[in-house]
Amino acid sequence: YALLEDCLQLLPHMWGPGKSSFTGQVISVPDTTCYPRPLQEHLPIVVGGGGEARTLRLAAQYADAANVTGDAATVRHKSSVLRRHCADVGRDPADVEVTHLSTVLVGTHDGHVAELLERLRPPRQDSARFAASVNAGTVDDHIGRFRELAEAGAAEVTVRLLDLDDPASLERMRPVIAAF
Repeated sequence: YALLEDCLQLLPHMWGPGKSSFTGQVISVPDTTCYPRPLQEHLPIVVGGGGEARTLRLAAQYADAANVTGDAATVRHKSSVLRRHCADVGRDPADVEVTHLSTVLVGTHDGHVAELLERLRPPRQDSARFAASVNAGTVDDHIGRFRELAEAGAAEVTVRLLDLDDPASLERMRPVIAAF
């Protein structure tokens, strides 16, 4: 965690103008000059993880976003913890977004979802566990799920389509995206 905190402090120095040195808990850099410089003035920093005592506190202190996993109840709880940490470090909670990474398997109807699960499930993996791990469901299921995540505090969701090799998967995801 000391190394992570040093990196979170060092990166803005490296991406910023001018020359300076940096000495952290474990990292010491005599010259933080970085070329080529980023095109944009501010590169957002995202801290991934939901550890409540340290990870979310570091996100509250240094990051632009905290990427958490879990269902809507978990996201709601982690968002609340993040807001408390922001208050503790004197930072406006609105300055730190909550993001979410979600693997999804989208079918047009329940029977289609079952077909996709059967085709994509790794051998010897329990069907119910696999379905839960990929958030298998219909378009309507996913619209409801993403709405719950938004209401729980997720400002952005990155979606990993399990069956991206099937062009129809993008078409099935289109109404979910359009809903938001």
